[in-house]
Amino acid sequence: MDTDQQGNVEAAFSLPNELIAIVFDELDIVSLLRCKQVCQLFRSVITTNAQLLYKVELFFGRFENGRHCNLDTAGRLRACRQYQQAWNNLAFPDSQIISMQGGLSWELSGGVLCQAMRSRLGLVFTQLPCKIKDIPEREWTINDFGFEIRDFTIDTSQDLIVALEIVGAVPNRTCNVHLRTLMTGEHHPMATMSFVTHLLSDMHEELNFLIQVCGSRIAILCQEHGDDSNSQLVVWDWKSGQRKLFIRDTDLQSFSFVTEDLLLVGVVAAESDEMPRLDILSIDSFREEMEEYKDVSYICGLEYPKMKADVLDMLIRSDPTPGWSPHQTVQTPFFSARSDRIFTITMRVSPAGNSNEECTVLIVALSTIMAQVELSRNTQKRIVPWEQWGPNGSYMLLRSPSDSWVCYVYGMKFIQLLPWKKGNTARVYDFNKYAARRDVRNEQTTEPKLLWTRLGMPQPLNSRCSAFVEEVITYLPGRVATVEVMSSGSPYDWEAAMIGEDNIVLVSSGARKYGYIAM
Repeated sequence: MDTDQQGNVEAAFSLPNELIAIVFDELDIVSLLRCKQVCQLFRSVITTNAQLLYKVELFFGRFENGRHCNLDTAGRLRACRQYQQAWNNLAFPDSQIISMQGGLSWELSGGVLCQAMRSRLGLVFTQLPCKIKDIPEREWTINDFGFEIRDFTIDTSQDLIVALEIVGAVPNRTCNVHLRTLMTGEHHPMATMSFVTHLLSDMHEELNFLIQVCGSRIAILCQEHGDDSNSQLVVWDWKSGQRKLFIRDTDLQSFSFVTEDLLLVGVVAAESDEMPRLDILSIDSFREEMEEYKDVSYICGLEYPKMKADVLDMLIRSDPTPGWSPHQTVQTPFFSARSDRIFTITMRVSPAGNSNEECTVLIVALSTIMAQVELSRNTQKRIVPWEQWGPNGSYMLLRSPSDSWVCYVYGMKFIQLLPWKKGNTARVYDFNKYAARRDVRNEQTTEPKLLWTRLGMPQPLNSRCSAFVEEVITYLPGRVATVEVMSSGSPYDWEAAMIGEDNIVLVSSGARKYGYIAM
C-alpha cells in the first residue's frame, strides 16, 4: 500500500460512525454488502444503523420504500422484518368472509376487492387489511354510475375506475370507456374527457374484454366469440383521450403491460404451423389508424416449444402493472418493487390423439423479457426460438388455474388451490431469488426450519403432459411452499385461490362467498 492509500484508509477510520454511515448510504446494495465484509468497524457501522439495515431488507425482500408513511426508519425496519417473517412462516392470523354481490364483474387490484352490484349500475369496494402495514379493512359503495357496467378495472394508485358501457346493438354497437374516480365515482379530474368511444364489431353478439391500466395508458382487448371471430386491441392515453394503438386480428389471444410503452402479446396463428408466440410491441411505434397484425413491426417474438396440440386459448397475467404504487391515502411503509415481476401465461390445449384437454402455466420473469428486448434493439420482428430464451429464465407447470378467478399472480408470487386437499390448502410459488438464497442460509443455522422448498435445479415438465414434441425443461430460481388457507372446519367449498401483496383471497361461487386471510 502506498502512502496516499494508507492516508485515505486512516482518514476513513478516523471519521465518526455517523459520517461513515452517510457515505455508505450512497452506495448500491452490492457495494454496501462488500463493505460489510471489509473490517469489524464497517460491519459494526452497517449492522447498527437502521437506515442501512432497512436498505438491505428492502433489497432482499424486493420492496420499494413507501413515500407517504409516517413511521420513522426504525419503525419501517421493524415492519419490514416482521412482514418478511410472516411470509416465511406463511402466517396469516386474520381472516374474514365477504358476501358476493349479484353482478357478474369483479376485480382484485392494489389490495382492493371490487364487485359489481346486481343492478350493474354500481360497485362495492373492500380494502383488504394488513396489520403489519397498519392498513385497516374499509368498505365503501358507489351506487349508481348512470349506466350499466359491462366490465371494469381499477387502478388504486391513480384513484381510477375504467368502466365499459355498451351502447346500441349489432351492427351499430359502440363501447364507451368511462373514466371515474375510485372513491366517489365522479369524472376523473385528470381526464380531459369523461369517456372515450370505440366502435365494436358488427358481426358477433358475445364479447369478452381484458382491460389494463398502466400510468397514462389504458389497453383493452375485445374478443369475439363465433365463426370468423376477430380480436381488437386498442390503447388510449386516458388523460388526453388520444388513441395510441389499434390492432385487429384473429391471432390475438391476450396481453399485458411490460412497461408503459411495451406490451407483451400472446399470438396463436389459427391456420399455420407456427408455434404460439409472446410478442413484444412498442406502443410509441404505432399510428392511430387500425392495423392488421401481419403488418405490425413488433420488437421480437418469443416462441413456445414445438407442439403437437391445438391451442384452445391463452391468458397472460401480471400484477401490479409497471407504474403502480400505493395511493397516498394508504400510508404503507413499503411495497413490492416495480423492477421485479413475473408473467404467467396460461395455455389450454387439446393434444393430438388425446380426448382430454391439458393446461400449462409458463412463468416468465420480467428480466427474461427485457433481456430479449435489449438483444433486439437493432432489429425488427426478431423471432427467438424457445431454446434461446425459455429453458433458463422461465418455469413451466402442468396446472389448471381457474378460468374465472384469474388474479393468481402478484409481484413474484403465484398461487394455486390444491383441489385434492378439499379446497383448504394452496401451493405458493415465490420467484424472489434472494428470498430463496436466504432460505439456504437459514438451513445452515439453528433457526426453525422454514416451510419453503428451494427451486434450485432445472425442472422437467410433468410427464403426463403430452402437448409438446420434446421434453420441456425450465429453470427459474425461487421457492415453493404449501399453506393451509382455511381451517379444515370451514363450511364453504373453496374452488380457487387468488393472491395480493398482503393477503390470499379464496372463492366459493356456490356459496356466493369470498374469504381472505391477511397478515
